[in-house]
Amino acid sequence: METPQNERPYNLNGGWTMFSTSKEELSALFVKIGDISIGPNHIHFDNYPFAPSIAFHKKTLAADEIVNIDLKGMPPTIRIGNELIFVPATMNTELAEFAATNHIPVVDRKDIWSWLLEPFLDTEYDQKTHERLSGLLASYGLTEEKVVAIRDEVQIQMLKYNFDTMLWDWCHLGAMDVLSAMRTKYDAEQFADFYRRVMEIALLGRGDS
Repeated sequence: METPQNERPYNLNGGWTMFSTSKEELSALFVKIGDISIGPNHIHFDNYPFAPSIAFHKKTLAADEIVNIDLKGMPPTIRIGNELIFVPATMNTELAEFAATNHIPVVDRKDIWSWLLEPFLDTEYDQKTHERLSGLLASYGLTEEKVVAIRDEVQIQMLKYNFDTMLWDWCHLGAMDVLSAMRTKYDAEQFADFYRRVMEIALLGRGDS
């Protein structure tokens, strides 16, 4: 059953709901991208945090496997097939040089997940903001019904992630944030399904140019 808008923690009246989150879960909500090294024609990943990812299993990805690179992402991403893999922003210069050397397209991908997660930022979320975001999301095929379903699915974990941890991010929450938050809720099979759905939405931004 759909949760009424005025009972959701992200209601338009402002404020948020706090939860009794255990110390163990609070610690697990923060995820590091892992140890990444960039070679002349490959990128190597150790300790990549998301088990469904190719970077978790294959570890070394060749330049010719990479579809494109988004240097402006938060964090930057490389696309392998139908998946975006996160790279620390501190490696942006090195990543840009890698893209140029290997003739990999550099794109500016629309950050669909930041629009979906804006209600969970530590900032005002009013009717005008809601209408603006609804219009943007609809232009990428995400209906109001679909948006409500996604936000209802992630809302508790995102509020734990941003407020119970005292992160209090007021600027940006994106695909990596929602994956970090939801991995503590779901078992391996459920998280693999959620990971796939996150990537499907993230790739709606395309990044063709």
